[in-house]
Amino acid sequence: MLIEFIYTSHAKTPLSPEQLSTLKKSCIEYNTQHKITGMLLYNNMKFMQVLEGDKETILALFKKIKQDPRHHQVEALILNPIDERNFGQWAMGIADISNESIKPDFLSDPNIVNKALSKKLLLAFSHHLIEID
Repeated sequence: MLIEFIYTSHAKTPLSPEQLSTLKKSCIEYNTQHKITGMLLYNNMKFMQVLEGDKETILALFKKIKQDPRHHQVEALILNPIDERNFGQWAMGIADISNESIKPDFLSDPNIVNKALSKKLLLAFSHHLIEID
């Protein structure tokens, strides 16, 4: 079954552009092998990510993500069956929005980051995404 899965988390330390680029490369390699697509937003040590793929594959990856010592406060927001991918163009798109004219705690604001708005938020950023290398 094809699903979309959205979660948020907090990095334990700030990530440099070089570290985000390295993360993107490893995500693309893993996701390509496992037929996963998605997008990651990074804003001042906070992440929001959407993953699309086979349910068992995504849940196994999320288990690894929860155990990753580089971040904490991992919270699942959405797990929905889908008929087609919304982020199929990316094995993993990553956008660092920390330096944009967005408030620093943007991805911590419960009025913005909630189940109803998270997918719309990711889709909106995907249409205007300038990815990191």
